[in-house]
Amino acid sequence: MQVYAHRLGTDQEDDILVFEEPDDTVFVDITSTKDHQYVTINCNSLSSSEVRVIPASHDFERGAPNLTLVQAREPGVEYYVDHHSNTFYVLTNADGATNFKLMRTPSNALDKSHWEDVITVGPTETIDDVDVFQDYVVVYGRRDGLPMVLCHDMQTRETHPVPLPEKFCVLHPGTNLEFNTDTFRFSVVSPFAHESTFDYDVAKKKLLPVRIQPIHRKNPVLMRSYGAYGMNTDPDFRIENFPLLERGWIIALAHVSFRDFISVAENLIDAKLTTPGYLAAMGGSAGGLLVGAMLHMRPDLFRALVCRVPFVDPLSAMLQPDHPLTQIEYPEWGNPTEDAAAYNLIRSYAPYENTTGLQTTTSTYVTAGLKDQRVAYWQPLKWVAAMRHDAPATEMLLKVDEDRGHFGGGSEQDVRLNELAEQLAFLISRVQQ
Repeated sequence: MQVYAHRLGTDQEDDILVFEEPDDTVFVDITSTKDHQYVTINCNSLSSSEVRVIPASHDFERGAPNLTLVQAREPGVEYYVDHHSNTFYVLTNADGATNFKLMRTPSNALDKSHWEDVITVGPTETIDDVDVFQDYVVVYGRRDGLPMVLCHDMQTRETHPVPLPEKFCVLHPGTNLEFNTDTFRFSVVSPFAHESTFDYDVAKKKLLPVRIQPIHRKNPVLMRSYGAYGMNTDPDFRIENFPLLERGWIIALAHVSFRDFISVAENLIDAKLTTPGYLAAMGGSAGGLLVGAMLHMRPDLFRALVCRVPFVDPLSAMLQPDHPLTQIEYPEWGNPTEDAAAYNLIRSYAPYENTTGLQTTTSTYVTAGLKDQRVAYWQPLKWVAAMRHDAPATEMLLKVDEDRGHFGGGSEQDVRLNELAEQLAFLISRVQQ
């Protein structure tokens, strides 16, 4: 990956090579600090970071700039930087801060040995992102799995929580391009209300409140999860939930994977909210791997499953290092080519590797896209073929879209809604027949 400086209106042949990253497992992006004093070149893998900074005032007519390395890449250490008043603020998991913390260091002393803590969090809290302003820093994270926003005063160095209008919600930080301002913007989405936008006045500590009344009914349950890359299954607004809710379904969002997903399902049954005959699950991509694995891990637990472009043959994919994304995914799934333990672990949960002798009454709806560049269409196809051969009594429905990529069949809303309508019709017909 190469980074060039290009002057608008000139030929590409005149571009200046600024930086080159030889490691194919690393993503490279370019950003500007919030105060527009520096340009940062960020090199990130799934488990490590390396940032170089360039003064935004550099005159490229004089040639390539001297890049300043913030901190050399270390396995397992991630960090991201922004700048304010001769100080770099660093969001990092260094020093064992697995839930991340905010640190700072002088602009002329960037090495990690000079970093000092600004905000640390407790064991049930995480920091996901920070936004630097002229007089304060906004911290976005989670406390006990729920959204959390903190505001840190640059002068007093005091930190106070920002009250949120809804407890169970998804919080989206605003663009907030203005650096010198007393207010910042964010939006909130809940399962029962579409996006609402709020301005928070830092000086007055004031936020306009809203009132939302969540309602659900009992009996059939649809479980959703993703279960990979540390991503939560947020309680976002989904219009497709309402046809199920109106029919008495409960939507259960499980922030877990594999055996924990099974434990959540068993807990729903033990709490007498549902029974295996009324339990369904839905997931896409890595979430499709999770949901598809339920067929062999607990063939007795679910009545119906929907697997959208599911990553159901991870072992074959991770054994091919020349394929796109494979090496980048090693930190998440492991390298089965070199690590026997990783090979055996992936084989234990991979749906395609566990079809022989399977007996289940679970009905499954599977989708694939011929233009999918993340989960190749042959993965779900070969899984369905193996299931139909090894477990012929099991209902496996397959829909292949010739125009579909990984994220859907098109940008048109009616295309997306038609896909969802088919999947919901399948669930309703199998669970509430």
